Amino acid sequence: MATVSERHTPSKAEDLELAGLLLATLPRLGKMAMAAGGEHSPVSANRAGVLWQLRERSMRSGDLAQRCAMTAPALTEIVDSLSSDGFVRRLEDPSDRRVVLVELTAPGRRELDKYREVMKRRVAGVLAILPADKRARLRSALADLHDAIEAMTKETANAR
Repeated sequence: MATVSERHTPSKAEDLELAGLLLATLPRLGKMAMAAGGEHSPVSANRAGVLWQLRERSMRSGDLAQRCAMTAPALTEIVDSLSSDGFVRRLEDPSDRRVVLVELTAPGRRELDKYREVMKRRVAGVLAILPADKRARLRSALADLHDAIEAMTKETANAR
């Protein structure tokens, strides 16, 4: 039986065009949401990005810098700031004491949740421009996309 990824390879021109549109739209939507007036965000986008990367597990500083597309010094500055605010903590890696792990704290998780709610309200404001029928179609399409990504993620995990 073919896997989800084997059943539909993105070779069609319209699939590639749709992928490009989605990848071009998401960053623009994020920028619009961040620029929206009104409620101020409790943390900067860079700080929230670091917290977001740590939401599932602690990470080595080098890996975290790479995932956040930051230089090591830039990441260190943000981690120092987040640490002084109590949102992250540094730990020794039990397998290698030379390695520093960065871990999200409970206050950091609460701050990340607040940031996510602010951003959701801002994106909802952008989406409110669309007519109700288009929002419903978008909701349905995004739910389908989410399900497809989940299925592919499970396949990948099972293949390991």
